Amino acid sequence: MMSRKKRLFVPGLPHLIKLRGHNYEPLFKSPEDYNRFLECLDRACALYTVRLYAWSLTPQRILLLLDAPDKEAMGHFMQYTGRSYVPWYNGRYHRRGALWESRYWSSPIEADAWFLLVKKYVEHQHREPTGRHSFADTPPERLSLHPCWLRLGATPEQRVHQYRQLCQRPFSPTIFSRIETALEQNCLLATPQFSRSLEGTLARSLQPRSVGRPRKYYNNPVSAWSWLERQAGQLLQRYCYREIRMPLLERWEQELSASPFSAGTDELPLNHQALLRGDGTMGCLRIVASHQDLQKTSKLWYLGTMFRRSHQQKEAIRSCHQLGVEAFGYPGHCIELEQIALQAGFFRDLHLENQVELRLNTPGAASEFACFREALRAYYHPMAQLLSPDQQRILQQTPERLLNDPDVLLQRMAGSAPRLATFISDDSHLRFRQLCNALDKMAIPYTHDEALFPVNDYCHLVFEWHSDKIPAPGLLCRGGRYDHSASQLTGRDIHACGFAFMIEPIMQLLQSVQRDAPHSRQVDLVIIPERSRAHGNALLLGRTLRQSFPRLSIVNDCSQLRTATRQKNARSQGARFVLMVEGDEQEVKLIDLQNWRSVRIPALRVVQELSAMLML
Repeated sequence: MMSRKKRLFVPGLPHLIKLRGHNYEPLFKSPEDYNRFLECLDRACALYTVRLYAWSLTPQRILLLLDAPDKEAMGHFMQYTGRSYVPWYNGRYHRRGALWESRYWSSPIEADAWFLLVKKYVEHQHREPTGRHSFADTPPERLSLHPCWLRLGATPEQRVHQYRQLCQRPFSPTIFSRIETALEQNCLLATPQFSRSLEGTLARSLQPRSVGRPRKYYNNPVSAWSWLERQAGQLLQRYCYREIRMPLLERWEQELSASPFSAGTDELPLNHQALLRGDGTMGCLRIVASHQDLQKTSKLWYLGTMFRRSHQQKEAIRSCHQLGVEAFGYPGHCIELEQIALQAGFFRDLHLENQVELRLNTPGAASEFACFREALRAYYHPMAQLLSPDQQRILQQTPERLLNDPDVLLQRMAGSAPRLATFISDDSHLRFRQLCNALDKMAIPYTHDEALFPVNDYCHLVFEWHSDKIPAPGLLCRGGRYDHSASQLTGRDIHACGFAFMIEPIMQLLQSVQRDAPHSRQVDLVIIPERSRAHGNALLLGRTLRQSFPRLSIVNDCSQLRTATRQKNARSQGARFVLMVEGDEQEVKLIDLQNWRSVRIPALRVVQELSAMLML
């Protein structure tokens, strides 16, 4: 018999606990039951030094957000609560045996990234009129105040106000699914960087496991990519974005060689002073700079291959495909809202809304973010000699990246490092709050990620769409506003906002969550000659049908396989109709595979009969 997996417990982290009734037995039937359980909970917390941060009690389940000194204290706490409440409950309702499932569900959580979201999950997402729930910092005699809660504001009123605003935002289905999965599988609920650092210490995997064995099916990437491109093109056309084409090779210009958009692109110089295209934004800016009519207001999109250097091998070149969207001449945050709504609609059309998560942050104005960088350089300068050459280069160029560096020393220093929020002006804060309030009204879930910094020279807004269903970093889309850098590159004041879909990760996500690629039918009708002398008639009939039905995909089966095998192949190709041509006879057999019917008709009536079947 296989031994039971050891429960994951991480000292120093809050844990989310879930209890359910055995065989769906109700856990509470009257107000006295709730009061009795809370009394048992209070005694257990005092006895085993457990701090309780949130709780929710309903007849179906119990949710607790707490932390304990060690694993033994957590186990004794749960045992004491059960042994105090269950016998009293059994005696009250004349029953015997266990009340809840023998093993409770639990998940340790990274406090900085997940504490408030999990507290909202416990207190707000599962609120029921018949249950009992904590909320914010009430009841004060039962709840402890976590440092993440105290950082919400200087006073209790400010903290409650901020928390109420958080609870009013739509709850992301992706976040909800991650919490549920972590509970069911006893996994760590944390950011990828935090998970990787703990996996080395604990010597065990902390990531959720995939359910079921891998599916084996044929996938045609070309047809799936074409379908994805058509979906995006149709959506962008509805928003009145115009498609543009850009060259694969770009002119070498010394003033553009240090582009602010090449931070992650590493443009590649070739012979004859040319560059392989590394980013589509530069191409759009060149087009806008050379066309006066586009400088007032314009909405553009492009699709193509971008080239970058490999991080592992500097001499190696890797290609990636992007669909970029840019808007010029729009100063307010309305265009940013439109683009985020467009992205949310795109993922919804792909049926991926439950698999993706929107993260956003404000770096403030360009001057404000520059001051933040200078403060970071001054903060890390005394220990610059202890940094590696790569870390010293990062300190000079993008010092904010050191805040998320996995190095142990840098992680300790990050806690006392300057914070971006203190350098952002009131106007920039107000602008960002207006954007967030508008997203709440549009019911678009998002996470305000204060650790999200711009890869390119963005100002006021940076956003990313991620998914944990694909390997790290799981980035599907990235964008933001870049007024300052666009104005510098074009030589005139211009407002610019844009983003790019990463085609390969999106295709990977589609394949991971769907058995079959969601593309349209590739073959509509297959013409099969039953005898060799019927090949000529079959080809003539195919030409006639293509002229009569120009939108249908019609295949003449020229193989020498058996008739039954060719019919099977037609079904596997997704064909709706099969047309059997027999020798020199004037009759053919038309089979409708979708409606399971067949008719034998004269060859001259095929067009008429097929038209009637298509109308059904």
